[in-house]
Amino acid sequence: MAAIGRVRVTTVDTQQCSTRWEAKETQILAAAERLFMTRGYSRTSMDAIAREAGVSKQTLYHHHGSKEALFAAIVDARTDCLLLSLNAEELSAQSPRTALTELGRHFLDIVLSPSSLGLHRAVVTEVPRQPELGRLTYERGPRRAIETLACYLSKLDGQGRLRVPDSRLAAEQFYGMLLGFMQIRALFAVDPTPAPERIERAVGAAVDSFMAAHTP
Repeated sequence: MAAIGRVRVTTVDTQQCSTRWEAKETQILAAAERLFMTRGYSRTSMDAIAREAGVSKQTLYHHHGSKEALFAAIVDARTDCLLLSLNAEELSAQSPRTALTELGRHFLDIVLSPSSLGLHRAVVTEVPRQPELGRLTYERGPRRAIETLACYLSKLDGQGRLRVPDSRLAAEQFYGMLLGFMQIRALFAVDPTPAPERIERAVGAAVDSFMAAHTP
């Protein structure tokens, strides 16, 4: 009886498959984001996203089983980018002031980017009709950012490097001080692209106020 041949899967094969998957995922997320910003969430179909991304519907659904899951992935990707700056090992080697300053710059770079502002507008427009979209966005975005920063601040409190009795409230206040009215001006196209000097002043003022309130 003839032997049945076996397919030998190598590390290179696995890496190539992973690379192709990631490339398709990036392609899909970028296309979906463009359509959500220009058409709105409710007027964007999975068919339209597949066409925009240049992939089959089968491929699209293989990556994301629903439009809601796809939107959640976009929010996750943006939040993951922000949370990279809260890497525990890197932060432990920095002073709280330095770490918060770097986080502040990174945070504003993300939330004031044209794509983030476009998604923000799209979500706000949809919330009256689809409140679950607002909850999803909050849970996958702001809430994760707040909880991660709160965890970092709680560690600083435990080490005696800062005094933070309510780490969650402190995290919310820090992000709030960073945004100020810059996000509102950007959303209303009054100042859609704040100058780097304005961002530096906002970050510096937020960090100064935070450190003054929480330094032991």
